[in-house]
Amino acid sequence: MQILRLGSKIDSSEYTDLNRVVSWFILLRWIAAVGVLLALFFVRFRLGYLLPYTLLYLLTGVLCLINLLFTLYYVVIKKQNLSRRELAVFLHVQIICDYVLLFFLIYFTGFLENPFAYFFVFHIMLTSFLFSSDVVFVYVSALIVLFIGTSFTEYFRVIPHYLLSNTIDSGYFHLYLPRAIGLCSTLAISAYLITSIKRRIAEKGRRVEVELNHYKELDRVKSNFILQVTHEIRGPIAAMNGYHEMLMRGIGGKLTPRANELVHKANRRTENLLQIIDEMIDYAYMKSEEEVQYTKTTIRLREIIDYQLDIHSSQATRKNIDLVSDCTKELQIHSNRDLLNIILSNLINNAIKYSPDSTTIAVNAGREGGEMHLFVRDQGYGIEPEELDKIFEEFYRTRKARELERDGTGLGLSIIKRAVESLGGRLTVYSELNKGTTFHIFLPAGGENEQNIDHR
Repeated sequence: MQILRLGSKIDSSEYTDLNRVVSWFILLRWIAAVGVLLALFFVRFRLGYLLPYTLLYLLTGVLCLINLLFTLYYVVIKKQNLSRRELAVFLHVQIICDYVLLFFLIYFTGFLENPFAYFFVFHIMLTSFLFSSDVVFVYVSALIVLFIGTSFTEYFRVIPHYLLSNTIDSGYFHLYLPRAIGLCSTLAISAYLITSIKRRIAEKGRRVEVELNHYKELDRVKSNFILQVTHEIRGPIAAMNGYHEMLMRGIGGKLTPRANELVHKANRRTENLLQIIDEMIDYAYMKSEEEVQYTKTTIRLREIIDYQLDIHSSQATRKNIDLVSDCTKELQIHSNRDLLNIILSNLINNAIKYSPDSTTIAVNAGREGGEMHLFVRDQGYGIEPEELDKIFEEFYRTRKARELERDGTGLGLSIIKRAVESLGGRLTVYSELNKGTTFHIFLPAGGENEQNIDHR
């Protein structure tokens, strides 16, 4: 993310991270103010140093006042959420205030003989994290010029030197030049090293991003290829399945018992293959469209549920399973029709596949606050507790599922999870062994009047 303000750039991987940095700066400034006050009391009443305490207390008060204004503006007025433009200005103001206040605190407590002057290295690190190299160069150059100018004026007695001791130290000005050169070179070298490291890390990050985008594109191409191929394969297999059903109905003439048995076996195999292909199509569709913002329309949920119960009725009839629903006709959701069909189709198909004969599967929905609650409840074999946290993984099949149905991709529940997340919802499951499983889907209901009802 880049924030442009006053000809500078603030670089960060996440805009929200910088808002958190502002909170962190404010907290650190309060800690620094308390630390300065405690240090002043210590050197005054324990060490007895002769310093301009009135000025130092005043500077500490200014630090507290400025930070109080920062806190009120950021927390109370802006509710910890600055715009990009405000964030850039706010960070610049904070950095400048910190540089100026720290400089005066250092000057009035011994200047070059004060070891805390090297705390500017930490400020340079923070500045380098927030801003581009050009901006850091401006700040550090201004700081070094300020140090050099103050050093010259203090050395030639234009401004006074405040001793960081009880007695006059004649050795201070004898070591003046090495101290000034050491401090300024430390600041310059620190800025150069930190910005160089940051630049190299950013360059490597850009390379990784390019490679990641390349792999994402390859994955998208693969998903599109799978989608196209499975669509092409599905047509002939669906036709074969249709021919099998015509033969079983006697349209081609009466079959012998042996021939009828073989056709039934062939039909079951083609149906299993069609289910696998449908899962592959849904999986490839979700993978190829995972970064797309799905179009949403206002939909009557009862229409979706009735449609899915109808297309799964023959599958349920073969096992004497009742498909029931008492969802009201008026219930509406602002969502994507294709993804809702994918979710319900996979859940109902799994419920039928892994339920004993002569049981009931309930598919219902209801509004709960701002969410729509859909659930599919069966009276099947249930899921082992230790397997519940794995069932949404791609290609994972439970032990019971492998025993009951040899063929399967293990993609159904992972497809459902992707679809629910794409709609901004959440998915939970409750299961008891030999009593059944219930899948709960909670989706944003959306506005009821956002668009005309979709009757596609």
